[in-house]
Amino acid sequence: MSNSLMNTGISGLNAAQNMLNVISNNISNAHTTGYNRQQQILSQANSTKYGFGFVGNGVCVSAVNRAFNGFVVGQLRQAQSQNGSIKAYYNELSKVDNLLAENENSIASQLNNLFSSLNKLSSNAADAATKQTVISDLTSLVNQFNKTELNLKNQIANINTELSNNVNQINAYTKQIAELNQKISKLQTVGEANQPNALLDERDQLVNELSEIIGITVTEQNGQYNISLSNGLNLVQGASVNQLSVQPSTDDPSLNTIIYTHPSGATQELTSQHITSGRLNGLLTSRDGPLLEARNQLGLIALNLAERFNQVHMSGVDINGNAGEKLFDYNAPSSIANIKNQGNAAVTIDYQSVKDVKASDYKIEFNGSDWIVTRLSDNQQITPQVENGALNFDGLSIKITGTPVNGDSFMLKPVANIASSLQLLVKDVNQLATGLADDENGAGDNRNVAKFLEIQNEKLINGTKTLNSAYNTLVSYIGSETHTAKISLQSNQNITDQIYEQNQSISGVNIEEEYISMQVYMQYYQANAKVIDAATTLFDTILGLAN
Repeated sequence: MSNSLMNTGISGLNAAQNMLNVISNNISNAHTTGYNRQQQILSQANSTKYGFGFVGNGVCVSAVNRAFNGFVVGQLRQAQSQNGSIKAYYNELSKVDNLLAENENSIASQLNNLFSSLNKLSSNAADAATKQTVISDLTSLVNQFNKTELNLKNQIANINTELSNNVNQINAYTKQIAELNQKISKLQTVGEANQPNALLDERDQLVNELSEIIGITVTEQNGQYNISLSNGLNLVQGASVNQLSVQPSTDDPSLNTIIYTHPSGATQELTSQHITSGRLNGLLTSRDGPLLEARNQLGLIALNLAERFNQVHMSGVDINGNAGEKLFDYNAPSSIANIKNQGNAAVTIDYQSVKDVKASDYKIEFNGSDWIVTRLSDNQQITPQVENGALNFDGLSIKITGTPVNGDSFMLKPVANIASSLQLLVKDVNQLATGLADDENGAGDNRNVAKFLEIQNEKLINGTKTLNSAYNTLVSYIGSETHTAKISLQSNQNITDQIYEQNQSISGVNIEEEYISMQVYMQYYQANAKVIDAATTLFDTILGLAN
């Protein structure tokens, strides 16, 4: 009986020591990212049958498990993924909002300065100093258009780089997760269902970080994680990984696109419709939405400004009676052939009616007999008018030469690069056409200046907005989007924090609670040591009787 008592005490002593080790490990990892609190599971040892009944043989350690709630962790991942998307979207929009915001150097301010100088010139059209001020204001306005669009183009280029960096990180994570799947599966096979907690924590932390970058669905099968995108494309399947890559878009090489490679080797472009959350979604949505919209709106304003000022300037004469020349110039609208095109068709774009041109890119695709035109700003399919072989729509005239093949397509950019390419051609005050070509013309003729001043109130943009109101509408649009994104980010961050705290209450380490548990198990250890002492005393007594 003393031997049974001794074994029972030793089992309790071992259980206490193991529990103290678990508690010590919890305290040591209280601030380790991704660590889940561990807990020891105790169960009764098998009893021994005697004539009078069964007597227990102490305690045994069944397992050391993680405090882990898969449902709550799944909710946290979804919240973090949505938060990553909104945060990336907001950060990019904030840059555009700061770029366009009203200040002394904004396009709106430069336009006001120009018309103010023109107003002064109208009172004294022969004054060279005032003319120089007008030239300086025109130069400043052009520089601001150039600078603003170049900043937008640089921001888009930076997003392209960010896409590459994030995809590289995704590939690193998925590779590590697949490797951990293998290790965990092997250890679970040989470990009689004991869990390799450290590896499980490491894998879950990788999955958490992955979910911040890209929206994923996680399923568990035989202890291994299978990870897929929202559209079902697998990133990790057990020990297998399908890699992502970044390549220039086949439609527009200036925009990087994310490529999914299938096990067969076939590739597929992924858009924000496939990647519905995570940082990548925010980057793609901001780039393909507000940033491109801002570029096109800015280009449309610059186009109407240049064309109308050119028209007025060329209708007048300078101080020497010479006809006014073009005041502004800019790059011609561009078209981009899809790199997968099989035919030899080529596209040129001309402006048919500037006031009808929209702030949008277009995609035209040949279906074997006709060209299908899609306006990308609102994804509306347009039926063009065909005149003399040209496709006419939205103030544009599209001429196509060569022979297309079914499926060939082109990206049309009628206004995307106007603002950055805008340049002032007239820089000599004596060439500024302030007067009109008739007998009343003279050094002080200001009648053409009056026509310039009228532009300020003309509804040039699609017949509905003045230059200033069009720019203010753009600023308002970006500001509204930024404000909405900020509110969404704050709301989603609160939700994420709440779920995080809920998860921490389950899996996190509370040092005070661990300290209390340590005191309890120290007493438990000491109590079992007393049992061993009692067993030893009984055994010594029995030995004494034998003598």
